[in-house]
Amino acid sequence: MLSAQTANQQILIVEDDEDTAEVVCTLLNEAGYQATAVDTGKVALSEIASMRPDLVLLDLGLPDINGLDVLKQVRTTSFLPMIVVSGYSRENEKVVALEAGADDFLGKPFSGDELVARVGALLRRIKWTPQAETKLKVRQLELDIPRRQATIRGERLRLTPIEYGLLVTLMKNAGHLVTHDELLRVVWGEEYVKNGDYSVLRVNVSRLRQKVEQNPRHPGYIVTVPGQGYRMPADRQ
Repeated sequence: MLSAQTANQQILIVEDDEDTAEVVCTLLNEAGYQATAVDTGKVALSEIASMRPDLVLLDLGLPDINGLDVLKQVRTTSFLPMIVVSGYSRENEKVVALEAGADDFLGKPFSGDELVARVGALLRRIKWTPQAETKLKVRQLELDIPRRQATIRGERLRLTPIEYGLLVTLMKNAGHLVTHDELLRVVWGEEYVKNGDYSVLRVNVSRLRQKVEQNPRHPGYIVTVPGQGYRMPADRQ
């Protein structure tokens, strides 16, 4: 049974195909969310500012503004969870969308179960808070878990929910290897492990490095272990 909190969560669907928008709205409403659809980028930006949805499903092929441009504009002021949906599921397009700030990418056609699972997994990630510890520190990188705030060298980091999840997981396991599958399982969910979808992991780690590392090409906090995963060197306090 869905909680009252889930039932109050608002999803904005940005999709210019009326039939697709109607199907997606129905799926999400039946899953317990409050779904609203718009068909242009301009209206989407207006609705995001006024409605402040909990999550956006964003199609790339909009009639007025390219979906990537909508995504980039939103990311200048907000880390609102956003899943890009596209009829072209080529790997390079997926990477471009993730690098632009998407939290996830879903290629058309998709199943209703997969769509609802992706939405639920991302919304759970926003609320997820690790238990027991309240603060983590690795050298000049600090994380205040109750406040969901991270700082590096005294400066606050602006993190998406996915980047925050990655950082918490790596910091909690400082000094130890965290495999690709372990990170996918903890941060995205079991379905991503089954799909072996490592591109979403690689791009988000790259984005996180840009915010954490002084020289992302020679990282000192998020070190790649080739063919296995990532490790954050110890010195944890």
